[in-house]
Amino acid sequence: MATAAAETSHERPKQCPDAATKPSSGCPYSRGEKIPGPTAYPLIGSIPHLDLKAPFESMVTIQRQYGPVFQMVFAGKREISVCTRELAHEVCDESRWHKLVSSGVSTLRQVVQDALFTAHHGSRQWGISHRILKPIFGPLSVRSMFDEMSDVAEQLCLKWARHGPDHAIDVAADYTRLTLDTIALCMMDYRFNSFYRDGQHHPFVSHMVSILSEADIQAMLPDWAGFFRPRAMRKFKRDIQLMTELCRGMVEHRRRNPVARRDFLNAMLNNSDPDTGERLDDDEIVRNLITFLVAGHETTSGMLSFATYYLLAHPETLARAQKEVDDVVGTGPVSAAHLGRLPYLDAVFREALRLMPTAVAFYVTPYKTEMLGGKYVVEPGEAVCLLLDPIHRDRAVYGDDADEWRPERMLQEEFEALPPDAWKPFGNGQRICLGMAFTWQEAKLAMAMLLKNFDLEMHDPGYKLKIKHLLTIKPEGFKIRAKLRRGRTATDLHNELRRGGRRPQGEEEPVMSQDVPPLSQGKELAILYGSETGSCEALANRLAANLDSRGFKTTVGAMNSAVGQMPRLCVFICGTYHGKPAANASEFTHWVEELQPGSLDREHRYAVLGCGHSDWASTFYMAPLLLDAQLEVAGASRLLPMGKMNNARDDAFEVLDRWTGEILGAMCDGKPGTEAAAGWSPSWSSSPCFDVKVVESPNMNVESTTPSSPPGFCTATVSDLRTLAVDPDTGRREKGHLELILPVGMTYAPGWHVQVIPRNDKASIDRALCRFGLRSDAIVIVNAENGATGRGLDMPLGMPIPASHLFAGRDLRRAITRPDVVLDRLSELAVDDTARAALATTKAAESLRKNPRSLLDVLDQFPPSAVPVTLAELVALLPRMQARTYSFSSCPAHVAATAKTSPHAHGGQRATLTFSIVDQQTDPTRGVGSNFLSTLASQDPVHISVRPGQDGSSKFRLPSDPSTPVIMIGAGAGIAPFRAFVQQRAELLRNGAVLGRGLLFFGCKGPHDDLYRDELSGYSTDVVTVERAYSRPLGGGAGRYVADALLGLRRGEVVELWRRGAVVLVCGSKSLADGVVRTLVPILFGVDKLEGRIGTHVDQKDWWEKCMASGRYVAEVFA
Repeated sequence: MATAAAETSHERPKQCPDAATKPSSGCPYSRGEKIPGPTAYPLIGSIPHLDLKAPFESMVTIQRQYGPVFQMVFAGKREISVCTRELAHEVCDESRWHKLVSSGVSTLRQVVQDALFTAHHGSRQWGISHRILKPIFGPLSVRSMFDEMSDVAEQLCLKWARHGPDHAIDVAADYTRLTLDTIALCMMDYRFNSFYRDGQHHPFVSHMVSILSEADIQAMLPDWAGFFRPRAMRKFKRDIQLMTELCRGMVEHRRRNPVARRDFLNAMLNNSDPDTGERLDDDEIVRNLITFLVAGHETTSGMLSFATYYLLAHPETLARAQKEVDDVVGTGPVSAAHLGRLPYLDAVFREALRLMPTAVAFYVTPYKTEMLGGKYVVEPGEAVCLLLDPIHRDRAVYGDDADEWRPERMLQEEFEALPPDAWKPFGNGQRICLGMAFTWQEAKLAMAMLLKNFDLEMHDPGYKLKIKHLLTIKPEGFKIRAKLRRGRTATDLHNELRRGGRRPQGEEEPVMSQDVPPLSQGKELAILYGSETGSCEALANRLAANLDSRGFKTTVGAMNSAVGQMPRLCVFICGTYHGKPAANASEFTHWVEELQPGSLDREHRYAVLGCGHSDWASTFYMAPLLLDAQLEVAGASRLLPMGKMNNARDDAFEVLDRWTGEILGAMCDGKPGTEAAAGWSPSWSSSPCFDVKVVESPNMNVESTTPSSPPGFCTATVSDLRTLAVDPDTGRREKGHLELILPVGMTYAPGWHVQVIPRNDKASIDRALCRFGLRSDAIVIVNAENGATGRGLDMPLGMPIPASHLFAGRDLRRAITRPDVVLDRLSELAVDDTARAALATTKAAESLRKNPRSLLDVLDQFPPSAVPVTLAELVALLPRMQARTYSFSSCPAHVAATAKTSPHAHGGQRATLTFSIVDQQTDPTRGVGSNFLSTLASQDPVHISVRPGQDGSSKFRLPSDPSTPVIMIGAGAGIAPFRAFVQQRAELLRNGAVLGRGLLFFGCKGPHDDLYRDELSGYSTDVVTVERAYSRPLGGGAGRYVADALLGLRRGEVVELWRRGAVVLVCGSKSLADGVVRTLVPILFGVDKLEGRIGTHVDQKDWWEKCMASGRYVAEVFA
């Protein structure tokens, strides 16, 4: 974090290091407020405040003392540290700030000069290197390195296996060997063979460690200090020389022995800059080689080390990660396709990097004088350090448990909901880490292989995390033990890995079956890509191969090649880069934007496949979505809705193959499923890749009677269930209240949601099994076929399980939504024309629309002999059981406060759900989730996943200022979040907060379903006032709805609360929300306009959109 002298393209202002304590009229810093920080001493600056053996911990301690902004002085220059997400967001604005090469990174310029990591902002050489190398790190290019990554990861696994379960493993050291060998093999086809060096590291590592350590020391010292450290300086230069010679030898060896590989080294040797035509000379190649070997393996090994530490320190998360790997990978080898289906492992690494970012900081400086945070002057050239530890633990973003390990907060939906710049371990903007996709694939592969094969535990259970700091950080002294799972030996593992099987070098993945009829004889088709990393280009070429084999005459090119001459039939495959199209698509995109409506005729037909990464939520699919819309506006005909490929979780080739089938159908007269589908067998076919064997002897040991939770979910326990409302006429239960004990470590907050995986009712399971003459307690064994992994089956392979578990992840009641797949398959199985005709009638869209039917409903029309579906085929055809989403109806602080005397106050946090119970007599295909909840009993397990509020920014919550008034509007079970908010307000009041007015409008049928009436009436008016609207009051009086109540006696109170800045929260059906908007908007708009809070020219629609954007009105609408 310390700052060394750094060259910069900007004039540096005259320094005034002690200005924070002694401002003067001549000091530029006197124009803003003084920045706090420890005393800076003459010559040595702030060095006395740092423990040079633990600089990371020292900076964290100083930050806690001085707050969100502080300054220190190193090498005679001021360094300002920012420590909150809000300030990080300000200085990550690349229109105002740019990267500054400072601290230890600046010292490394003595080693690698203008390499990618160390180049100054605006460096011409950086631009050339970046453009040449960026395609090597695209998602598909990285995917092609999977086999090399797996090779080295297998070496690590075999080493651990052969050392045995009692050996103390130095995790950081072995991960360093893993990551160094991986990047060398993948990037330059060079083997360091670190696992075969008798415990010693390769000389490259020894030189690197010495250089990084010395660079960090030099960064804290003034330039003249080197004169007093001649031995250290000589060793530093010698280490640089030796490391440079090693890398130069690799380059020279490749020149003498060229290979046909698309790797990092060949790109630097053979490729030229697409903009300037220039190539890299040998010195530049060596510098970038050193940069990637150092930066690429240090950060990844640290990330793996910290992730391992936190998993072992929190066994419940280790168990969840291991279960996810088991569920997805099964018993076969880990494949590239598996990695995209491990969301919890993604969350583990994100959370590890949040708590322990291996690169602890990065630096920026302003283009012009800036007022940081609105009060601190920063001049161009001054170093502003983004200290990631406090930024990543900002309680305003991550809550009161920001210092705790909780990977669930980093699952995809929650991660996407984070505000901008809350998570920055890979840097910022155009200088973001180029190798991020490489790091992620390498780390996930290694961790998946280790969790699949080993049970891990700490060598010293009492180990406390200690940090080792070079240029990056790692755990120090952290050792573990690894025991092979399932009683295997090292030889067993060796044989399994040897049998895992890979394609021979150079053999391509199969594109599609060759024995398929051509669809088109020479129809011309242009496939145009917009790509910076090469991924979209690779997809375009694969699509061309698919379509060429079906008779099309395809051409592939960059989108810019079609400016002013768009072909008649086009497919576009493009992504978004920093919010803009790729450089080779920008001119075409601009040309399309300038087209007038009708510029293209309907004979111009097109389709768009958008590529993106959901980690960049604000620009997700932005460029392809705009292209898709603008082409239609210009008059072209869209072949089919835009396809989407999310690099965060999708297998790109699987998505492309699926989309190929859709394209084939759309281009053949818009008739997908006819000749277009002939011979096309992508991986999404419904045919089962497994078989089910009924065990004749049921006296086998069946370990579990409850299916395990699916990936991303864990198990809560029911503590109580009660009925809240019963229909007075029919006696049917209408509303329920469920109390849960959450797993230890799982937290929630008012306004959050819980997703529940229902289980099929016993009657439905018995109905399905009866078709095969089985009972639910029959024993079956599921086995994968033809080398399949059984991925996604939601059940263990090769183990005896109850037959009822076959349907654990399938919905037996849900209506058929894909008749073209399900009913066509049943028709293929039907033995006579009578059954096939009946199925064709059922398939008619009008029939299914009027009378929704489940697969079991359809099968029950026929005896088993007429449509002989196997057990395996039935499971494959059934729709997956979807999670149902409910709002929490409790506040954890209130529950904890009221449970102090409860005999059940042990275990995890307690939470409640409030739900409506759907009448399945009316529609048997609905209500699976609510009826499942209504049949639970105390101690029953429930598979759940906790999610922040429905809208991505979690605005559905009480105002952060308790004194802000709040108007809550809900009906029926929509009262759930408001009960939680009322409890939260009660706790705030109990703790001394001054509350703004709280008004709850609640709609229900009548007194029988006036939910929580006694409980709500027990609160003082300081907490809440309830206005009820009965739609069917007793005695036959006139009913009213919530919208009517808003216009009633409390209309004036609503207007007054709005004047005082009230927030309006709505939860319920779409009709409820629409009615509230129709009622409230004209009233509140008129008040604001009359009283001058908005101008007379302001449009009501624009005003209301601003109210929603600012959080004054937030609605959660559920079906």
